Amino acid sequence: MSLKRIEDWDDILEPLQLPLNKPAEPFIKLNRVTTSEAALNGENWHDNMLKLVASWVAKGNTDEEIDVLAGRLTLPGYTIEQTLKDVRPMVDSARQKGFAISGEILQQSSYIGHHNQIYLMKVSRTGPKEIRLTNFHAEIIYETTVTNGIDNSKTFTVVGVLHNGTPLSKFDVEANAFDKLEWLPTNWGAKAQVTVGSMYKAHVAAAIKERSNPKERTVYSHTGWIDKNGKFCYLTNRGGISAAGLNEEIETELQGSLSDYDLPAPNENGAEKLFEILQHFFKLVDDGTGLLLVGAAFRATLSEFKKCTVSVFLQGTTGTFKTAISGCIQAFYGKEFNGSHLPENWSSTSNAMEKKAFLCKDAVFTIDDFVARGTPSEVSRSHKDAERVFRAQGNQSGRDRLTSTTEVRGAYIPRGLILATGEDIPNGHSLQARCVILSIKKGATKTDTLTALQELAKQESLAQLMSNFLSWGADQADHNKIKSLITAAHDDCIKELPTSGHTRMRDNLASLTSGIWLLLQFGKERGDISDEEIQKFKAATLNAATKVAEFQMSVDQEASEADRFIEYLRSSIAMGAAHLANKYGTCPDAPSTWGWKTTGTPDNEVTYGQGTKIGWIVGKEIYLDMKAALSVIKTFSTRLGNHLGSSELAIKKALFEAGMLEKEGEGRYTKKVSVEGRRENVTCIQVSLLMDIEEIERELSEDDEPLEENLPF
Repeated sequence: MSLKRIEDWDDILEPLQLPLNKPAEPFIKLNRVTTSEAALNGENWHDNMLKLVASWVAKGNTDEEIDVLAGRLTLPGYTIEQTLKDVRPMVDSARQKGFAISGEILQQSSYIGHHNQIYLMKVSRTGPKEIRLTNFHAEIIYETTVTNGIDNSKTFTVVGVLHNGTPLSKFDVEANAFDKLEWLPTNWGAKAQVTVGSMYKAHVAAAIKERSNPKERTVYSHTGWIDKNGKFCYLTNRGGISAAGLNEEIETELQGSLSDYDLPAPNENGAEKLFEILQHFFKLVDDGTGLLLVGAAFRATLSEFKKCTVSVFLQGTTGTFKTAISGCIQAFYGKEFNGSHLPENWSSTSNAMEKKAFLCKDAVFTIDDFVARGTPSEVSRSHKDAERVFRAQGNQSGRDRLTSTTEVRGAYIPRGLILATGEDIPNGHSLQARCVILSIKKGATKTDTLTALQELAKQESLAQLMSNFLSWGADQADHNKIKSLITAAHDDCIKELPTSGHTRMRDNLASLTSGIWLLLQFGKERGDISDEEIQKFKAATLNAATKVAEFQMSVDQEASEADRFIEYLRSSIAMGAAHLANKYGTCPDAPSTWGWKTTGTPDNEVTYGQGTKIGWIVGKEIYLDMKAALSVIKTFSTRLGNHLGSSELAIKKALFEAGMLEKEGEGRYTKKVSVEGRRENVTCIQVSLLMDIEEIERELSEDDEPLEENLPF
């Protein structure tokens, strides 16, 4: 049995003799530094060397190591050979007593392993005592740092064997949960046991860590670009793609559907069929929007160098093949993706979508099938989730989180580009301005072209093209060229796009078209496409972008707060939820037009205003009591599942900016008028915004026709 403390070696040191009438002196552990200094100064050299030699033997030093240590303590006037001649008998004596480390017992600190079991060694004045801690041996073979780009965590990979030689399964455990040993029954069951006793679990955890020599490694849980030893690498499930090719030694662990972000090694033979692929996407949809989708796929990969602040929403009814088309775009990132298998669905929670969009760095992240149906609360939640996701993408911001210790952790912000599909378009003017909406009409998709693209996806041709493009991009990034290339392509595109519509629309479309520009530049440098073909695809892409801009302007107008307010105001009056009075507070001309209803018999008719009075009609102007109007409209819009949540001031400002009312003085959107014998601050809009004036005048002229009367003469 090997001992660690020289004071227990009675054969090497004199047994401690204490007078019976004196208490035992406190036990003092050997201090090697102090003892070595004393020996080197010639103080009781022989006794001190006995202590040191015994401690070296107990520690497990070899004879050669002891010779080196002892040689350093040679006294002046002596040679090293003379010192070793005196020391070697001490070493032999210690080893002959059986205190040396044997082949079966490895002692480190106070823990030893023996016959596939772990022991705690306690040494006291009465002698050494072994306490068995486990009936198994365990070792940490890997200490892994898992990073998602913001958060880092450590895991231990543990292997083990029972005392009878039965191997135990290998598993990973979070480093911060290791010491509790709760992983023991979970992974190895009841057969792996720990001795019951105070602090024994803590000793087991300490013993395993102390006796292990784990290999350190880093694992990435996200896709996209990293800087590896000064070179850019793009991560997928297969490793890292760099200018030099695929490096499979870079480890990734992509969970769930993200594991299908899996690209092959780049090749140099030009077999990616660039022209054929672009030609298919050009023909895929009548208006050529397939090219814009390709642009989105390739622009997304460069988000590391210039962030994408746009999402793409592919809208169409059932039967337009929008999901199948999205599957082809997603297949640029791995052949397993298709219309039946996409990374995410809108039925997931917003937290899950937010986290996945964060992990899909520098890539397209498809969220399929946005349909706002169900109860009012379910519809509201669907639109709220969409707003949260698209705003995070467009603003490149998210909700910060707190740790259990109230420390702020970074938000999960989308780091690529979101491609969404759905039958409905999410609510909100500013929200839709953060998306490029591509609307596919029924019958516009060429099914034979779609089939050809799906076949190319299965053959990994789309993923191969992406891999080659990324290798080219890595080379550009390594030479500090990639940012200037992106900027030049973006600027070249934006000057060719329409200037009307939302201020962000041109920038959004330029982001997509610049993806095509960069792909074509890559193809040109590789010699895979001619200048004539490049010009053809650029012209087709710009033509598609122009058509999308026209459609987007109509969608933006319908979604604006001003237009929604007017539309809800018109519907509220038509459905009897509100009415307008004349300036005296009574029934106006053309009462049915302004929310009034007549009941009773011809001899006893009663006309009354339905719902809430929300204002007054005076000539060709409507004076709105904005608080009353918003009270009705907010309730009405909520019932429709498209809640108008803007404030009174925001609505007035939107109406003014849309040219629907005149501003009365600096910072004022109301005017002072006299109605019902009092002065009121009202919001003034034109009658023509709500109703057709010619129709109203026609109705009034019909009402003014003379009636036949039964006169006695």
